[in-house]
Amino acid sequence: MSYMHRGGVGTAVCRVEARDRSVNGAAVNVGMLSSPALAALLEFKAAGNELYKNKDFEGAIKEYTDALVAVPRFEDDDDDDAGSSNANEVAQCDPELLKQGSIVLCNRAASYMALNKAIPANVDAQRAAVCDPTNWKAHWRTGLSLMMMQPRLERSEQAIAAFERTLACPSLPASEQQNAKEALNRAKYRLEQGKDALDMPDMGNCCIS
Repeated sequence: MSYMHRGGVGTAVCRVEARDRSVNGAAVNVGMLSSPALAALLEFKAAGNELYKNKDFEGAIKEYTDALVAVPRFEDDDDDDAGSSNANEVAQCDPELLKQGSIVLCNRAASYMALNKAIPANVDAQRAAVCDPTNWKAHWRTGLSLMMMQPRLERSEQAIAAFERTLACPSLPASEQQNAKEALNRAKYRLEQGKDALDMPDMGNCCIS
């Protein structure tokens, strides 16, 4: 797995390149996914949340990006082998850092969505779901970001799957269940509309015998 940060990409198992940063005024070396890394994440997360509340979405994205320095970026899990590998790698990492990283990724996805940037929002939401599959907002924002994109059959199908995962998530609050059901119905409707809109083949040059 790889770890994205400004200035380059490092690869390791639950490690990032050593990097000095300041946490509460003190220099911290973030060479391992440990409590200093988590402390830095939480500090940047809090700063990003304040900017988000003030609708400074670009500023929030920058803070969230700094918060994600130590959060692993897993391989694409579209195939079974990658999914199995990701599960093994997740098991080796600090669970609290993954949980908080998932939250930050969801927050950055929300910031991208506020700027009408559906593709990076979708990338973040899917990454959040890998870090913490119990985070209902990860599945929710995966579906919402897909619904923001230009309609395509595969996107509608993926949105349906994302909203179904949202509804199946034990952490989904009862107050949000109706919203998730309505979003699922909209995705299903869009899928049916897309199928109905498929062009019929041109029969103008069809000859009879």
